[in-house]
Formats: sequence, structure tokens, C-alpha cells
Amino acid sequence: MRIAITRPMERSEETVRLVRERGWEAVIVPTVEIVPRDAGEIKAAVGDLRSYDWLVVTSSSGAEILYRCLGAKLKGIKVAAIGPKTREALEARGLRVEVLPDEYKAENLAGRLREEGIKGKRVLVARAAIGREVLVDELRKEAEVVEVPLYDTGMPRDKGPMEAAAAALRKGEIDAFIFTSSQSARNFFTTLGRGIAEDLKKAKVCAIGPVTAATLEEFGVKVEVMPREYTVTACLDALEAC
Repeated sequence: MRIAITRPMERSEETVRLVRERGWEAVIVPTVEIVPRDAGEIKAAVGDLRSYDWLVVTSSSGAEILYRCLGAKLKGIKVAAIGPKTREALEARGLRVEVLPDEYKAENLAGRLREEGIKGKRVLVARAAIGREVLVDELRKEAEVVEVPLYDTGMPRDKGPMEAAAAALRKGEIDAFIFTSSQSARNFFTTLGRGIAEDLKKAKVCAIGPVTAATLEEFGVKVEVMPREYTVTACLDALEAC
């Protein structure tokens, strides 16, 4: 089976390995480019780490960038992560993750933090410059929240991989297509136009979660597969079970 997956090229090595382990072929389609913010800018925005009760990290990219800027100073603060890959990136750097929601969505993470008793606490939310506001909005109902953008996510400068994936779809050379974020789906359609939805009918379309699925449906794409756990591994498991 030949599977196209929307991943930044620099984060694709593990994904390719997971696909090959199943005897399949991976086609990496970068639809989002990650641009880290200046370290000095991040440090200034964070300020005194000792003033925070909780640190919330929403992506593995964010975990890497934040640790690169602040290093071991982060070890004195309670940490919450939105999903297992973010937790792995944090724990690989010696940080203990105390809160991980059962369902890897912003709403669920906010709920778990409320259970921990964040009322009146100070919370640092470190994430992409563009993201859903629901997490920050929910936390602000009970806590003082400082939101710090760690990186920008934009349209890749090289659109060649998206155009190549579109050509392969038209020829029926892609068996399944995994979209790993809402922004990746939007960038894909912005680059290739709404007509690509017709070509996607030739492949099984998998969305990593309900937010991504809703975005795809906005563009007229039928999502056939969505795992219960919002990870690439779970997407591959769900496709194998089809």
C-alpha cells in the first residue's frame, strides 16, 4: 500500500519507519513549514519561570524549541502535554509530564487541568503562533494565562511535493492519504484548489482527529478513517484494519 502523509520533511523520519515496518510505502507531503521564533524573543515573553505554576506544551516541535531556549530551567515547573508525541519530546529532555488528557484535544487538556485545581494559578501556554483559541479561552476562565508563541506555521516555500502528490492521486497511485492537522488540509487545498477533492476519492482519506476531519469536509472530502487516538501510529492501525 502506498500512503501519502502530511508531515514537515524534517519530522518525517519516524513516520517513514512506521510505514515501512508494515511493508507499505510512505509518500511524505510537507504542507506546513515550521519557523522557530527568535530565542531572545521567547525568553523575554516567558519572563521569570518561577512565577508559573504550570507549563502547557501543545506539540513536539514546541517542546524542542522551548527546551532549546530555556533548557534545564524548565525542570522546576509542573508540565502538561496535549498528546503522547509531545510528552515523549519533553521526557526525552528530562521533563516530567504530570498531565496528559485521555483524548488529545485542547478541550480535554483544559478539563484535566481544571481537575488538577488551576483556579487562581499562573499558567504558561507555549505553542504555535497560530492555533485554536479554545485551550487558552478555557484556561482563562479559572487561571492567569500567559501565551507565548514559539514558532510560526506557514505555507511551505517548496510546493513541489504537494503538486507531485496531486499528480499521483490523479493517476490512482496513492492508496491512502493521511492529513495530520487542520492547517495541513487547508494549505493542501489552498495550493491545489478545491478540485483536488475529486481526486482524493481515489484514495482512502484518514484524518488524525475530528478538527482535521471537519476541515476536510468543508472542502467536500469524505473522511473514511479517523482513529480513536489522535496519532499517526493510530491512523496507520486504523487503515490496516479497513
